[in-house]
Formats: sequence, structure tokens, C-alpha cells
Amino acid sequence: MLKYYKYQYRFNATHSFDYQKEHEHQHTFTVTLYVSKERQNDPIMFYDFDKAVHQYLDQFEHCILNEHPLFIHTVPNIENMGNVFFDDLKRLLKKLNICLYQLDISENPLSTYQISSRIHLPAAYEQIALNQHPNSQGAILKE
Repeated sequence: MLKYYKYQYRFNATHSFDYQKEHEHQHTFTVTLYVSKERQNDPIMFYDFDKAVHQYLDQFEHCILNEHPLFIHTVPNIENMGNVFFDDLKRLLKKLNICLYQLDISENPLSTYQISSRIHLPAAYEQIALNQHPNSQGAILKE
């Protein structure tokens, strides 16, 4: 059984898909992290974890992402942002003995990009529970 914490962070930034100033627009991005300690039953020291995540994400607050060094040659869409954030935060949190299992990033409530080092989509686990109910229809998903 995988036990994890889910933390959400928000930051405001501007970006453009074609690097044209007239196409720049703002978003409040939401970043959701699914984490646990390397030893599953150890608690996370929230202060250290939160401080590390804020220090990383604060560099993007009120930033024009197209001008940020991480995105000079890469379009700052949620897919590329998610990939960069996942790799960077995974390395950063490993120093605190914290495993980052999944990162979700969204620029609005209708559009979320998920990146994971393993299959960890909560909806899959919800479907397993539904399929194991005696009155439900469908096959049981296997992990």
C-alpha cells in the first residue's frame, strides 16, 4: 500500500506560447505534489519540506516565464513546466529523504498535466474500489 501526502502550491506568472509580447497572458498556476518519506511510516517535517518547495517555486512568482533561464529555449507550457518542475523538485526533495511520486500542474481548473515516476493516478484507485463493490460492473484493475 502506498501512503503519501498531497500538498498544493500556487504562483502567478505570465507566459506566451510563441514568445510574442502581445500574446503574453497571466495565470495562477497550481502545483500539486504527492510525496512521502523514503521510509513510508516516517512523518514529513512540514516546515523543512514547505521551505524547500517555496524557495524553488518563488523564482517563478510574478515572472515572465519566457524570460526565465529554464525556459529561454523551451516553450513554458504546462507540459514543459511540469517536466522541469518534477525533475528539479525530485532532486531537491531527495536531499530531505522525501520521495516525489507525482506532480500535477494546472493553469486553470479544466487543464491539468500530471507527471509521475510510477502509475499513481488517484482515479485508478477509486475505480478499483468501485469495481470491487459487489453491485458494480466492470473488471478489476491490477497494479
